[in-house]
Amino acid sequence: MWSGWQQSLPGMFLIAFLVAFAPLAAGAAPATRPSSGSIRTPDFDESLRWYQDKLNFRLISEKSFVPGRTAVLERSGFLIEIAEADHAPVQPQDPAATGAIEVTRAPVVSLLVPDVDQEVARLQEAGVDILQAPEDDLDGHYRTAQIRDNGRHRIELREPLGSPRAFNPEGR
Repeated sequence: MWSGWQQSLPGMFLIAFLVAFAPLAAGAAPATRPSSGSIRTPDFDESLRWYQDKLNFRLISEKSFVPGRTAVLERSGFLIEIAEADHAPVQPQDPAATGAIEVTRAPVVSLLVPDVDQEVARLQEAGVDILQAPEDDLDGHYRTAQIRDNGRHRIELREPLGSPRAFNPEGR
């Protein structure tokens, strides 16, 4: 014998499924944007401060494990995990071109910002290395720039162009 709430379980699952996937069934494309990223660094404390001070991330959690510490930070709905590593992986590159610091070839994270030019100017004043000045991408959908964090990680800043609804400061 099933009680009333147990009999309604299949119905609740069906309703939850329909609510979750109704926009897809109606032909609406889901909004996609980066929601998280992860970096490994041997300079855990310095990286944690850098992301908070320079990029205005806020600390959500910090934990210590046997292999090292991890922290999760948030900015405008974007989450980044910083994990302590005993060494950073080395990529072959010309050290003279990057001030003797081997920078990742591709961005490890891409952050949406309301105004790339203002963000780059603010970061440049704060002493952040600018790897690529602001420019519009080839398809004209984004204005982008690239910076280097306190270590070797390349970070892309992206400003959606066109629709004012493309950027939501809350990341949703």
